[in-house]
Amino acid sequence: MGKLLSFIGGPCSCIGYRFSLVEMKAILFTLIRAFEFKLAVPGAEIAKRTVIVQRRCSGVILMPESWNQMPIILKPYQKV
Repeated sequence: MGKLLSFIGGPCSCIGYRFSLVEMKAILFTLIRAFEFKLAVPGAEIAKRTVIVQRRCSGVILMPESWNQMPIILKPYQKV
């Protein structure tokens, strides 16, 4: 047995991993039922972009407007 601590599997896996998956699914289910999702821009303007994950270095300021974003409009769902 190695000394690698893994979150997903192995003898030292996190005991809360499956619980966290259930919690995330419950939150998504609640959001999908409670809100109506629409794109804020035409679908043709959305493009896939592959980038390397970068970490912040000391003295470098990250600009949030340059991050990948999905512009959406959320409205409370209303039964008709």
